[in-house]
Amino acid sequence: MAETPTLLAYLNGMPDVESTYPVLARVHARGRLKVKALVYSKLLRKEQRLTEAFEAQGFMPEPASKLRMKLLYQRDIRRAGAVLTIADPYWDTTTRKQRGTYIRKIGQQCIYLQHGAYQLGVNAPLVDRPQNYYSQKLLFWEPLGKNRELFTPDVPEKIEICGFTKQNILPPNTWGPELNDWVARHPRRLLVCQSFRWGGGRYSADHIQHFYDLMDAVLTRHPDLGIIIRSHRGKVRKNHRSLDNALASKHSNVMFSHYYSGPLAKATIHDAIDLCDGMVSPTSTTVLDCIYSGKPAAVFAEDVDVFAELPQISDLASMEAFIASMGKPDPVMDDVRTRFGDFDSNLTRAAEIIEQQVLGH
Repeated sequence: MAETPTLLAYLNGMPDVESTYPVLARVHARGRLKVKALVYSKLLRKEQRLTEAFEAQGFMPEPASKLRMKLLYQRDIRRAGAVLTIADPYWDTTTRKQRGTYIRKIGQQCIYLQHGAYQLGVNAPLVDRPQNYYSQKLLFWEPLGKNRELFTPDVPEKIEICGFTKQNILPPNTWGPELNDWVARHPRRLLVCQSFRWGGGRYSADHIQHFYDLMDAVLTRHPDLGIIIRSHRGKVRKNHRSLDNALASKHSNVMFSHYYSGPLAKATIHDAIDLCDGMVSPTSTTVLDCIYSGKPAAVFAEDVDVFAELPQISDLASMEAFIASMGKPDPVMDDVRTRFGDFDSNLTRAAEIIEQQVLGH
């Protein structure tokens, strides 16, 4: 009797956990493939809720050292039936790219999973020519549209649609007295996200200044509204650090979600969403995180049409209109969930696609 093939995945950080772990857990639960997930041991120390979350989901990844994750990966990859990844071996620019190089060298099978609602190489150009993929199967959240022109002719036939699969698995967080007191003083709260660390010229200095001028105006006009401002993954960059400090010194109703400091230290995007009644964000996956949590979302008006059906925020008037609408039913949010699919069905569909690819039928 043939040995059951193994699906291998590396959980280097929270993006890998959020995007691939729910799919891995579903494949594991179905039992048609062996699932081997290696999680960076440092990540388990950094996010201490992960072990509890893995236990609750019924699938425990194997802790692995930095040495095994970055250098001694050959045996694990060689023995696998396929590797599930959010970084295609042709295009991985991270410090783990040598794994992709080895995958290509030995001709190992690779399955790529979309992990961003607005993602270079998926629905935005990564390169200035048609893009190819090494991965033999690509799992996208939506059918191809205008983005079909981004790819070489062989890529579309590799793509299958699974719907939105990124899911929060962490239990609720607990907070200290400073944040709890701030929450009590501001019974209505809005999460505002920014992505000024995005490269490639997406945001100019004028864009950044406009954002902070708008925040200043909203905070001034709505002193009872608590606003949590979160940069991408809570990381602070020099292009907005001084602007953060200026807002904080002027307004008591603003709170910053910085990962390494402050009352919201170590918060994930889902922790921040849990604290608020709605969210305004650039076009990103956080929009889906919010809507799938049952809360309304709006997007800043940009030259990006991924969420064209949502409220577009460009000035104080549009921001105030969205704030006034929070708490009221909005069928548009239901439309977005319908568009990207039901979580449970999406995970099952992703698992089926992976099984068919690895098993060859």
